[in-house]
Amino acid sequence: MAGAAKGAGLAAVAVLAAVVAGVATHPAVPAVAEPVVVATPAPASSATPKAAPRPAPRVSTDPTLVPIRNGLYTAGRVPTVNCKVPSKLTLTRAGLLTYARAMVACMQQSWEPLVLRGTGYLLTTPRVDAYVDAKTSGSRLCGNPPKDTNAFYRSSGSVICFEWREFADAEDDPVWNQIDFQEMLAHEYGHHLQDTVDILRTYVFAHPGGSTAVLLEDERRLELQASCLGAAFLGANKRALRLTGRRLEVWEDMVRHTGDEYAPDKIRDHGSRKNHGYWSLRAFGSRNPSSCNTFAAPAQRVS
Repeated sequence: MAGAAKGAGLAAVAVLAAVVAGVATHPAVPAVAEPVVVATPAPASSATPKAAPRPAPRVSTDPTLVPIRNGLYTAGRVPTVNCKVPSKLTLTRAGLLTYARAMVACMQQSWEPLVLRGTGYLLTTPRVDAYVDAKTSGSRLCGNPPKDTNAFYRSSGSVICFEWREFADAEDDPVWNQIDFQEMLAHEYGHHLQDTVDILRTYVFAHPGGSTAVLLEDERRLELQASCLGAAFLGANKRALRLTGRRLEVWEDMVRHTGDEYAPDKIRDHGSRKNHGYWSLRAFGSRNPSSCNTFAAPAQRVS
């Protein structure tokens, strides 16, 4: 992407719009998405139920414990699947959508049996759509995007949305561009997982009010977990996604340099680069969602 820092598919909750939006947290290198506002969680009624029926969840009756004791953490390793994505990222709206839908299909194939085994929930396939910037127009599936956001997850309708011109206006390094796009998609799919297993809506239950410090800390837990879950998939399927050799080094450098230090607004809602690297790298290596329980981590690990 052109020019200044853009985030690597990180996100902030905007529950009133049933949206989780991406944030810019890279230094001056191309990346993916960036919110300007920390949204205030609304009552749980703002979350839109999924169309697909769900079996009864195997979780605690206390909703505030769902993020800590979720069955996803004990479901086992993310499977390596025989998935195929385009070898190159074509920087057009159609090309980006083709790649995104292929990668989402891979993530679905990998995560669906794991989620069912660990939680009893049926993981539906999220839709993917591309929009022009919020100042111009949204899209039918994405609605009106959050301001200055390049990618987000919309829980209403289960849609991964991205601002395609930001990705099409890319730098000269095709390897960096493709890995940046993969990282964004894996992170936003991480929010889809949180939504499916009730971590996302429980976050709403737990925050009808509260201090700014408490809200920001739990938002960091949410965002770091989305990146962590995305990394578990990337690690399990690194060969299909060609995340080896120099390409793996690019990804490792990317996740180590994603953090609130680089956010223009300096709001601490996504975690420091040190902690983003910590959660992403450990999950890539373990390939297991058990590495992603950010809600049980000490405060310094989600700072």
